[in-house]
Amino acid sequence: MTASPPSRTHGRPRRWWVVLAAALSMALLDPATAVAADVAWSVAPSTGGAPDSRISLRHVTDPGASVDDEIIVTNLGSQPAEYLVAAGDGVVGADGAFDIAAGEPTRAGRWITVGGTDAGRLTLNAGEARALPVRIDVPADAVPGDHPAGIVVGVSDGSDGVTVTHRMGVRLHLQVAGEIAAQVRATHVEASFTPSWIPFAPGVLHVSYDVENTGNVRLGDAAEVAVAGPFGVAPASATAAAGELLPGDVARRTVAVEAWPMAVLWGTVTVTPTAIGEDQLTAAAAQSAGFLAAAVSWTGLVALVAIGGLVVWVWRRRVGRVDPVDA
Repeated sequence: MTASPPSRTHGRPRRWWVVLAAALSMALLDPATAVAADVAWSVAPSTGGAPDSRISLRHVTDPGASVDDEIIVTNLGSQPAEYLVAAGDGVVGADGAFDIAAGEPTRAGRWITVGGTDAGRLTLNAGEARALPVRIDVPADAVPGDHPAGIVVGVSDGSDGVTVTHRMGVRLHLQVAGEIAAQVRATHVEASFTPSWIPFAPGVLHVSYDVENTGNVRLGDAAEVAVAGPFGVAPASATAAAGELLPGDVARRTVAVEAWPMAVLWGTVTVTPTAIGEDQLTAAAAQSAGFLAAAVSWTGLVALVAIGGLVVWVWRRRVGRVDPVDA
């Protein structure tokens, strides 16, 4: 499909972003079908006006270059429907899922222009599908690395007197060519030990830490927490599954480790950058942070005190029963 370059994003109205800010649902990692009231639709990457096998738009380009692509929107409902179409910045939400930030884009979302709409509005008849040209204009001063973004398609549902926008979209994996750095670090490590109620039995050490993507590409942050008592006695470890971190992101993680109550535990948190999906990482070095934690079996201490008290009581009774020596 050939289309002339559409107008730049900066000039089109965005008043409907106020509605999009109330979004309740979104599907970005796997293009699928969305349903709102009697309206159903799908959006996916396309080639030549037909859906293709991609689940996202993926491009590597030089600073100052432009890339053309397209998406296709299909009205799967039985009535005509109006859709709101917009580009936005990519973010990872508090639940760890990728999303498109509502409001005016301030980063890579500003580089995307979607054609084939009327100021961001698209009307389709029942069963109609329309391919929309997508143009990505990368600024000449864009820094190397990943610049997450995406395109959302939504409809407003005004039933029950409340306007809610349901939306779904296509993710854009955009990487600007140059020196790539895959780096993470763990900071603000905190550890707390929860002892077992059984004296001197293993308890659970909860280790929390911030993991920060200090590189310039998205990555996963696989982690291992290793602990041991004095002189390396009773070592234990646990791992955490990798979550997605965009460049500059910071996330709080917690790992639980079964550990013995050794009074004091020494430990390390080691985070390793990992590739996600079709990404490829090279020279990704692990980084570690150390910590100390008190690990006391309080029931064990109570048992020791009780046993010690019993021993003293028995000893004093035995001493008290010794007959005095005749003078």
